[in-house]
Amino acid sequence: MQLFQELGSQLERKWKDSNYDDEVFPALAMKALEGADLIDRVDPWEVVRWVHSTTEFPQQDIESNFGNPPITLYRGPRFYIDIYFWIDGTTSIHQHGFCGAYQVLLGGSIHSKYRFDLTREVNPHFLVGRTELESVELLQQGDIRPILAGNRYIHSLFHLERPSATIVVRTALSPAGTPQYSYNKPSFAFNPFHTEALEVRRRQTTALLLNIQHPKTDELIGELISLSDFQTAFLVLQAVFHTITNDALEKAFGLETGVGRFEALLAIARRRHGELADLIPAVLAEEQRIYNITSRRGQITAGEHRFFLALLLNVPDRVRLLELIAKRFPDADPVETVLKWVRELSRTRSFGSQESNVLGIRDFDEDYELVLQGLLQGLSCAEIKSKFLEEFPDEDNSEMMSKLETLYESIRGEMLFRAIF
Repeated sequence: MQLFQELGSQLERKWKDSNYDDEVFPALAMKALEGADLIDRVDPWEVVRWVHSTTEFPQQDIESNFGNPPITLYRGPRFYIDIYFWIDGTTSIHQHGFCGAYQVLLGGSIHSKYRFDLTREVNPHFLVGRTELESVELLQQGDIRPILAGNRYIHSLFHLERPSATIVVRTALSPAGTPQYSYNKPSFAFNPFHTEALEVRRRQTTALLLNIQHPKTDELIGELISLSDFQTAFLVLQAVFHTITNDALEKAFGLETGVGRFEALLAIARRRHGELADLIPAVLAEEQRIYNITSRRGQITAGEHRFFLALLLNVPDRVRLLELIAKRFPDADPVETVLKWVRELSRTRSFGSQESNVLGIRDFDEDYELVLQGLLQGLSCAEIKSKFLEEFPDEDNSEMMSKLETLYESIRGEMLFRAIF
């Protein structure tokens, strides 16, 4: 498109005058986006029309799955300009092996920035440390942010509207930003672009054994773990955890053999790798929580409800969650707002699911809401029970006290609310 050809050509000249210095490119890219007035000049659906009609198409990275879809609008010798459409996309926590800037063209997103405190390099492609949230913000149409190469800019995006669209101006590669790590909270960083044939085949044979339920599955996988480096052991245990601890048949009959099988295999990893293996359960539990929340988003279309899911996914404590809600809805009480959203979503069924609602809450009633309200207000279980007794002093309360205690622990342990309570 001509507009992006002009934008790219102007930026190329300015960057050349700075001797193609990667350190200045993000600022130049931001300034170029600010001056281009893309919000008023670019209709995302005209970009689609252009793709359908053009015979002169910039070189595309057809292997990329970053975006739904990604479309390259300009390609120069050292950088290019893309538009990324998003339907239900959520980017993993990641850093970049390139630099530049991006602008929200359509929709909005929750943008989370992190830091990673390194404690150990297992190998150049797998690190151990601590991923800590630094900030959470709401990005809206027109907002522009820089992209810095490497661990100076670790972030994730949860897209709120269906669809969203982002314009990205980026270099092809910035050597200072490689490897381009992704992050598994709370403890691991890994290079998702590194592949090694034997490791890939070992993960594939693990998946084969798990899928066909071979009678010697656990024996063969246990032998593999006992011989593996830590990274391979983690990847194998990751596959095991997400397969056998989510077995639908076991859940239907109330069995927990999958958990026991996983613990037995984890014990093998502990014998070989010691305290490193103790970090694995928390990482896998966080992956499970992320999957649980993001998989629900496809059934939820209202902007406020998707905003709520984004906060549950990204915000690690109750106070910050309520602050962000108050910032977006300043005229409403944030606790009452959350209760309203949960009430609405508890009445929304998920198509094709056996769950009673899109949040997966089994028994939402007045008592559940009372306990959830107390938790959102920062009350202890004893304080919630005391509040109930004040409101209903004449009732027979022994059974209710027990129910409130059960609900208190149950809500705190639910996938949706585990991070904030």
